[in-house]
Amino acid sequence: MRYLVLFAVCFLVIAHAVAQNADTVIAELKEINKNIGKGGNPAAISNRGMNIFMADKTGYLSASTDLSYYTNYLTFNSSEGKITVNHNFQPAAGMDDPIKTLFSVGFDMTLASSYTKGFFDSRYENELGISLNYKWLGKIKTHFNRGQQQAMDALRLALVHSLITEIQKKETDFNSSVENIDSTALQGQNIAAAKALVRQNFYKELKLAYEERFAIMQAGLLTSTGNFKRISTGWTSITAYLPLVFPKYYTAASLTAPFNNKHPYPACVLLEHTRLWESSRTGRLFFCAGGKILFNNTKLSYGLNKLNSAEYKSLGGTAYQNEPGASDNKMYIGRYQTFITPALTTRAVYFPKESHVGISVLAEQCFGKYNWLNVKLAIPVVLINSKKTPSVNIECYVLFLNCSNQTITASDPGKIQLGLSLGIPFSRLMF
Repeated sequence: MRYLVLFAVCFLVIAHAVAQNADTVIAELKEINKNIGKGGNPAAISNRGMNIFMADKTGYLSASTDLSYYTNYLTFNSSEGKITVNHNFQPAAGMDDPIKTLFSVGFDMTLASSYTKGFFDSRYENELGISLNYKWLGKIKTHFNRGQQQAMDALRLALVHSLITEIQKKETDFNSSVENIDSTALQGQNIAAAKALVRQNFYKELKLAYEERFAIMQAGLLTSTGNFKRISTGWTSITAYLPLVFPKYYTAASLTAPFNNKHPYPACVLLEHTRLWESSRTGRLFFCAGGKILFNNTKLSYGLNKLNSAEYKSLGGTAYQNEPGASDNKMYIGRYQTFITPALTTRAVYFPKESHVGISVLAEQCFGKYNWLNVKLAIPVVLINSKKTPSVNIECYVLFLNCSNQTITASDPGKIQLGLSLGIPFSRLMF
């Protein structure tokens, strides 16, 4: 019985290894190439190739809600003092499927140390939260000028044949090395089954390597030739931010009133839609519109005066000795309220052709008790690594607060603030 089981295992391994060979890998590449552009949607490259192409074009990463084709990415915003680390969960993909949805989880940490006190917005304290983001990615549409699609078909076919030559050579060299395996070095093993196992692993790795290589080379070919008129796509995202650890506020209605502990819960829900147009002549344009709902309070909306203990006493504060958070040097004077703030945002980002430096304009109109109009003008710079892919996005910006000139009831943050945001994709590229 033992020998029968051993024979069955060896038979299955050998049969599977025989079924996997270079011809199978070559047939898959030909099938992917054959199916490009089917279904009435003109295309220059395969779906996986286009995923890699779009990963380069969506290298503009300035906020945790932006699209990234990488497994992990980090963002930082100086006006909030917030660092966010996100992880994308990629759904299982077939041989050449586009990415249709992305779900990401991020951890947000707000820094407000003495080192950052003068640089960050004074509204924010040390906080830790979690953000959940779900994106629906739309179809990627390719528009051609006359002859461009035919040129890409010809170049792509030549690419397939060059890869076929590489695959056949690798298989020949591999078979030669396998036949030279010394059976005496594998004592106690069935040499045929061992060779079959080695072949099985080789063809598995060969398949994965050349599917990836084909996709990467197609993306590079489309970028270098510019054989398209315009590529357009869009995606919709919904984000929920939930605070996990957040500070207490020590508030008093006046300098003579007793202090109370307030526990804010600045949760937020954001819905956005983004359109992207990539033109071979004029460059790249992002346009984003969205709406959000924030669980706000008068402290976050500049409605309270922030004082330290010395300022409080110098202004005639009389409840200092009963103040439970005196050691924090954070006392907020004024009427504390919580309320919901709806807001609408629009953003446009433009990169000229073959430029890694662009311009960005964002406008946010809030409603309700905090009904400010805020505008941000920024210069994004995308840094490229040795592989010629985006590695870091740096955005220097000027923030114009309260452009609608609403009445400020307490602390005045000033009309203009300077800031910096960073976006760093890392780990594995999803395609």
